Amino acid sequence: MEEFMIKNIFCDLDGTLYRDGISDKDKQAIRDAKEAGIKFNIATGRVIDHSLSIMEDLNLDSYLIVENGSYIYDNKMECFYRGVLSDLSINKVIETYNKFDFIDPKEEVIYFKYDGKVIMPEDGSKAEYLSRGFSIDPTIVTRQVYESKVGNIGVVCTDPEKLAKMIGEFSLALGPDVEVYASSETTLNIVPRGISKFDAIKLVCKREGISLEEVSTIGDSANDISMLKNVRYSFAMENSSPAVKSSASFETPSVADAIKMIIDLNAQE
Repeated sequence: MEEFMIKNIFCDLDGTLYRDGISDKDKQAIRDAKEAGIKFNIATGRVIDHSLSIMEDLNLDSYLIVENGSYIYDNKMECFYRGVLSDLSINKVIETYNKFDFIDPKEEVIYFKYDGKVIMPEDGSKAEYLSRGFSIDPTIVTRQVYESKVGNIGVVCTDPEKLAKMIGEFSLALGPDVEVYASSETTLNIVPRGISKFDAIKLVCKREGISLEEVSTIGDSANDISMLKNVRYSFAMENSSPAVKSSASFETPSVADAIKMIIDLNAQE
């Protein structure tokens, strides 16, 4: 069987690379990867506005996948792919959410990733995930037109039963063109079908003319499973849930440890 060198790493941010900041150890490992000829790319659920500063801080000249695959930016930070929700789907999401009689909109907060920003109709700071970095705009749920700028809609919910019920009811209401899934233990995501971190990675590979065998991935959450289970050398953070760990090839205590293993694997080829 032909062996491939790993040429690209796609790494999640929150809970993986970014844990109350990025450690000096991880920063050095990323520099080591670049010196070894490995591109270090980011694949995150964050919006572009919450991601650019990290790309700049790490001095990355690589790809940035945001909103769990809805947008892909090249090494010049120019968007070459977008997968957005239709106005019909968005309005159906809002209609369905408003019908839920088992939630409190101030607790089970809906938010929209719109034009590179996180926007919600009312203050969602009670939800820990949304404690910062969002804008409040009540009109976000009353518009008829969204200008093809919504790649992702989410709802935060700390009650597992309510979360599962919402996922089921959204799935029934929205139909086959939209995918609804738990992106973490407390968040559901609604995206166009065919949008995921792994689908975005495949598009990058096609653009770069590289094989998936030359890719490694690192992540920690449910929204990383697609890119962990479909890549030969994938790493789940050691504090990940059992479902995430079982989808990856290896467990790792840090991004730096994963990078070291990748460099060592390349040295053996």
